[in-house]
Amino acid sequence: MSSPARARTDRRRTGPATRSDLLEATKRLLAGGAPVATLRVDQIVAEAGMGRATFYLHFKDKSELMAALAEDQVAWRDQIGAEVLADPELTRESVHLLMRTIVGQWAENWGVLAAIIEVAEYDTAMATIWKTAMGEVTEKAAEQFRLRWENQPGDSPDPDMIAELFTWMFERSCHQLLRDPSRADSVAAGMTDIIWRVLDYRA
Repeated sequence: MSSPARARTDRRRTGPATRSDLLEATKRLLAGGAPVATLRVDQIVAEAGMGRATFYLHFKDKSELMAALAEDQVAWRDQIGAEVLADPELTRESVHLLMRTIVGQWAENWGVLAAIIEVAEYDTAMATIWKTAMGEVTEKAAEQFRLRWENQPGDSPDPDMIAELFTWMFERSCHQLLRDPSRADSVAAGMTDIIWRVLDYRA
């Protein structure tokens, strides 16, 4: 007779909560320091409290799970609130709040995001997902830069290039500096200074 724990682990669960459970279990393992290169399906299902069979009902392999995790982690791009950057009444405090929110989220999920960036270095599918996500952030920022600068006299800066540079600068800075989460406030303050000076551009 199976123990309750064994029965719970071996049960095949197919609902959306199970997919979410697998993603959350992977996040916990990565946040706890498990190397993504050696992370095994056995570890993930053990952490999630389910059997291998259930894993393969949702993902064909670890790469597919990591791709889903990447999509989950960059969902913030749709709620980034970039429209505040075009507000003619924008204040430096508003920019700082936006930076603190984004930097804080990155610091909280640094282990997972670091794993995604690592996989994107050698996995084409992951690289495409990550570059697409960063591209969407760039487009949102560029649109707001363009709106902010459209009525300025003289030659305007290139909003598309500036947004792309800022997006990847932000990604690299957070990836490298937030290894130490205690630096989050300093990173947010520095990013605020940079973007505020960019937004306040005068031809």
